[in-house]
Amino acid sequence: MSASPIVAAGLGPVAAPPRRALKRALGDPTPLACTVAKAAVEATLGGPALDTYVRWLDPEVFADIARQRSLAIRAGSRLKHPVGVRRARACRVARDAAEVSIVVEYDGRCRAVAMRLVEVAGRWQVAELLVG
Repeated sequence: MSASPIVAAGLGPVAAPPRRALKRALGDPTPLACTVAKAAVEATLGGPALDTYVRWLDPEVFADIARQRSLAIRAGSRLKHPVGVRRARACRVARDAAEVSIVVEYDGRCRAVAMRLVEVAGRWQVAELLVG
């Protein structure tokens, strides 16, 4: 006997229902948040531009940091020491959103960075970023 497709009441072969792809929860946003926070503080102090991070930044956030970098460079500010991340705390506020608070250190002084990350196209993206 040969295998035959399932026939429903003489209507012909019945197609299997389409499989819905299960949406995986995104991983921990803390490493990305620390990297972006460090780069953002460096940029606001006149350091390198954030062009390599554009994929992970909302266009408005990217424009705000670029504006701050431009102002710092015009004021004569230059990055002299590396920026370090002291600590970070992440809190998932929804399945597709997280808020992260980060403490960064530069030249012996600490600054606070707060950001909200949301899921965009299956990856984290910084939707809000505040540097204190």
